Formats: sequence, C-alpha cells, structure tokens
Amino acid sequence: MKYIFSIFLILIFVTEHFYPITKSNAVSQEKIMIKDNICLSACDFPLESSDNKIVNDIWEIFKNELSWNTYNNKAEVQNEINRINNHGAWYFNYLSEQARPYLHYVIQEIKSRKLPIELALLPFIESNYDPNAFSHGSAAGFWQIIPSTARQYGVPINSWYDGRRDIVLSTNAALDYLTRLHKLFDGDWLLAIAAYNAGEGTVSYLQKRNATWGKNTDFWSLSLPHETKQYVPKFLALIHIIKNSSSLGIDLPELMNEEQFRISYWPTQIDLTALADILNITLKDIYKLNPGFNYWQSPPDGPHQILTPIKNYSYMSELINELPINKNIQWIHYRIRSGDCLSTIAKTYSTSVSIIKKVNKLSTNKIIVNHELLIPKVVNDTDNNDHHEPHYTEYKIKSGDSLWDISKTFNVSIDMIAMWNDIGKQDYLQIGNTIKLYVCENQHDISRPETIQKIAYHVKNGDSLVRIANRFNVSVSELVTWNRKVKKQPGLIYPGQYLVIYVDITQQHFDA
Repeated sequence: MKYIFSIFLILIFVTEHFYPITKSNAVSQEKIMIKDNICLSACDFPLESSDNKIVNDIWEIFKNELSWNTYNNKAEVQNEINRINNHGAWYFNYLSEQARPYLHYVIQEIKSRKLPIELALLPFIESNYDPNAFSHGSAAGFWQIIPSTARQYGVPINSWYDGRRDIVLSTNAALDYLTRLHKLFDGDWLLAIAAYNAGEGTVSYLQKRNATWGKNTDFWSLSLPHETKQYVPKFLALIHIIKNSSSLGIDLPELMNEEQFRISYWPTQIDLTALADILNITLKDIYKLNPGFNYWQSPPDGPHQILTPIKNYSYMSELINELPINKNIQWIHYRIRSGDCLSTIAKTYSTSVSIIKKVNKLSTNKIIVNHELLIPKVVNDTDNNDHHEPHYTEYKIKSGDSLWDISKTFNVSIDMIAMWNDIGKQDYLQIGNTIKLYVCENQHDISRPETIQKIAYHVKNGDSLVRIANRFNVSVSELVTWNRKVKKQPGLIYPGQYLVIYVDITQQHFDA
C-alpha cells in the first residue's frame, strides 16, 4: 500500500511540474494558438495590461504601460505640454475618433513585437491617425512614410494602390523601420524617433560631428533641424499628458478596447462598390479601412486582401469560401425581368443560386420584377460584356477644364487620359475639342473628397512650375490659380517660397 501511495505522489509531482493543466494555463495556450494563426493580420483577442488583466479602455492601457522618461522638466517639452493642454477636451475627442478604427490593431502589432507601447502614439504626431494624410515631402499615410522608405520595406506604390496608406502594410513597414533605427542608435529611442523624422543619415552625421568636437551625442545635445527639435518634444509631451491625464484634469473619452477589423483574402479582383452592397455599408466605410486603393476595384494583380469590419467578417468568410477559386470574377448589377428565376440567372452568369442568395441576403428563391440583384460573374479573358467592363466615350472640352478636373469627374488617372489621347499631362486643352475616355458605368458617381489634400510646398533650388506640376500631377495653370503671388508675376518662383497645392493623393505614384 505504501508503495502504491508513493507512486501516486510521484505521478502528481511530475504532472504538476512538467505537464501543467490548470485552467489559466489552458487559456494561455489557447491565446498562443490564436496568435500564431491570426495575428499575421489583426489579432482577435482583447488587449491585456502588463499585469495580464483585461482592460476595457485603450487610454487606460496607455496609462498603465507608458513608462518612458518624458523629460517634462525640459523647457521644450513643457512648452508642448502647455500647447496641447490649451486645445481643450475637443482635441482628445478628435484624436479618439480619428484613431478608433486603427489603434487596437497598431497596439497589438507593437505588443507582438515586444516594442514599447509609446510607439502607438507616434501616428498622432505624424498625422493625427489620418491614413489619407499627405505632406509636402511626399510622405503618406498615418505613419507618413516617404517613397524611398516604402521601396526599402517592400511597400508597393503604383497607379492602382499605395501601400503607405494601407493600415497593415504601413504599420508593418513603420515598425520594421523603427526597430532598425532603435538598433542603429544603440537602443536610444529618442534618437530613433528623431531619425524617423529627420532621416538616419542626418542624425548619424550630427552624432559624429559632436563626437569629433568632444560633445555629448544624445538627442538634446544635437543641432537637429527645427522641425525635429519640435517633433520629439511634442511626442514626449503627448506621452506625459496621457500618462498623467487624471492629475492634469484631462478627461480622456472612452476608447473601447475592441477588435475593429479582420483581413479577408479574396481569390480575385474585387469591386469595392459591390463589396459595400454585399456588406450593406457605405463605400466611405470600405475606404476608411482600405484607404490604399486608388480606384473602385482592387488591383488586377493584387493585393486582393480587404480589411472587413469585425461584424461582417464571418459573413465575408462564408461568401469567399463559396466563390470559385482561380477564376476571374467581376460583379454586375442585374435588373430582374419578367420570367426570370434564380436558377436561370445563375446559369447565365456561371455562378450558383446559393451564392446569389447569400450576396443579396435572400431567404427564399422568390424574386421581384424590376428589383436589382448583385451577381458575381465568372468571365473569360475574352468576355467583354460585363457591366463593369470599361467602355469608350468621348468628352468635349469646356471652358476652365483641365486634365485634373476631368480625371476627378470620371475617376481615372491623368496618366491614362494622356496615354489614351497621345497628349502631354501639361498640354493645353482646346475648348470644343474632344478627348477619348475608357470608363466604367457608375464609376464617375464614386467620389472620395478626403483624397484631396491641401499642402504647402517649399520651393527648392532648381524648381520650376513645370517641374512642381509634374511632380504632383497637377497643371501649371492650377498652380498659378492657387497662388496669388505667382498669378501676379506668372512664372516667377524662388527658393524658400511656399506654394499652395491641392494634391490628389491617389495620383501620387512616384514610380521613378
């Protein structure tokens, strides 16, 4: 009996120490499995504080985990603290609304890399978490990534798609870059943040110069550009205010700690207007989560990944699983005629009754004459009869027209209009002449006013109106119209001058 009891005790010891099966451990293992399978995109479990407690408000997570020295005794930081405080409550209400769709994801990605949570506040300084932000220096997205950095980290920029505005791609690239800068500057986050703004070459050069002169090489000792000298203190000030909001009398609005989206991987090109109809949400809501797309469709060659609101994700997954794989699928709006039934419509468009019912949320096979159905149509490369196939049209030039105006009206690029008509992007348009356009039905009904950004461009040595116009895909006449000083003295610009430019961010491709 004693022998059996001893064996029993040994088994308990081995089980407890080498094969723990407690409830808490089981939950932990489950989370690891979820992370491995899903966190390549957007994680689906709630954020935890550093002590592993679930926190329902994102601002509370920040308060619990912000740990950097904010140098609030420095005059530069204190000035920024006072400036932000002077904005009042509306400022943090505004920031919360701007960041609401994205912040949970950004924090998850930062935590998965074991980076400091402070980095999640950087897009507030860069762009107020506006994915459509665009700067005079050609930085785009809420991380404000410049074209050269985008190329370095494999972020595509082309006429169809700008990955710098993509929530997932831009976040991955920015965090990769910040991680590299942190290592480059020997673990000094202030220098890494300064380099993110001013460029690593600038910061490295100033460090070497200070070292040669026997001076300190920390952030506060470097003669950095004026913008960077303000940038880092502004970042530190925001950290300090959020960390100490209660004692400062600042009431941060509730920002729920909830997953906002997941990634849906479509097997083929997807029409965004069709997607909005499928999900019963506005096109604006689609673009809010997918601001990288320049047109009404995903690029022909991809990516076809779509960020889907969390409430719609399950339905999207079911639909995708029913679509034919490796097929060219386009979407049509079909008006029901007398004598139609779902089976004949499905056969006509090489799809299935179940898919038509799912897409249109039909509970029965009953359909009504003159009602409209949204149908995914499987087509061959030679099939040109689809509703969304581009069709030829002619447009007569009116007084005041420019290629930029026409491109906005018909939602096509200036480059394409110039190619179709064998003209230069800056050529004069003769009133009464006609130009050729290849557009899709209803394409011109889609407007994205948030893609027009007003910027102040700093004229540099060697600049001319033609060169500036070509760089930002606008016309010289528009530059003149937007800038009174240039209008008074046509063609006269000088280094140091600021020009107002209304930039369409969907036309800034930087392919060169």
